[in-house]
Amino acid sequence: MTARVPLWDTGERVRAEPHNTLYLEHLSAYEFARGLIRNGTVLDIGCGAGYGAAHLAGDGRQVVGIDYEPAVAVAAARRYQRRGVSFACMDGMRLGVLSGTVDLVTSFQVIEHMPDPEALVREMARVLRPAGILLLSTPNALTHTGPQNPFHHYELTPRDLETLLRRHFACVALAGQRRPPEVYALEASCQRVRRWDVLAFRRMVPRVLISLAVYLIARWKGLPPPQEMSLESFAISSKTEDAYSLFALCGHTPLPPDGLELIRGS
Repeated sequence: MTARVPLWDTGERVRAEPHNTLYLEHLSAYEFARGLIRNGTVLDIGCGAGYGAAHLAGDGRQVVGIDYEPAVAVAAARRYQRRGVSFACMDGMRLGVLSGTVDLVTSFQVIEHMPDPEALVREMARVLRPAGILLLSTPNALTHTGPQNPFHHYELTPRDLETLLRRHFACVALAGQRRPPEVYALEASCQRVRRWDVLAFRRMVPRVLISLAVYLIARWKGLPPPQEMSLESFAISSKTEDAYSLFALCGHTPLPPDGLELIRGS
């Protein structure tokens, strides 16, 4: 994405809005990441709005969220002014971070946007401590069979992702995240409503009214509104074949049993 594109109009940066199921998917990933580390330094690559980095902060974790777009990093820093979290503008393929200084790297739905995903993985491997952990996610090319996303340079299958990661990490474990069937039904209903908005008036509507509209559409269709869905609905598990998103847990040394149990137990 470039500075010419309005920061929130592409749909690729997710707002912290409870009616947005993508937000719930992302927040579920950050909740999973919290269970991997009790204290230490965390680097969140592609932090976007910043809610994920803020969610990770606390309990001894010092989190730095980075985004390639300066205005996005500044907006996140203004919104989340709290202890244990900070934000910076940085290119994930050229991290301004010392080697071997990070305990946990998170990067959710970012690698597909990179023109050189190998460079991103190489940098993530470089900044991690010997016993550090990487947790990343990306769309599953096996289940994303619709039109090509114009903002994605690459979409990876489980085999593609594991092959890439094993060139830089000794230990790799793949996992998957599924969407509840109700989410697909709700998205289809909302899409039918959006087709009537040919002039894109929704961009001028207050977000609280958008949230109310999604809630009413869900109720009208007999579906659970996103505002009432739990994060467990978007749990991460060891199954990848039909997962909507792929996750990878990586390290230079054997992965912590707690992390593997989180995957197996989901």
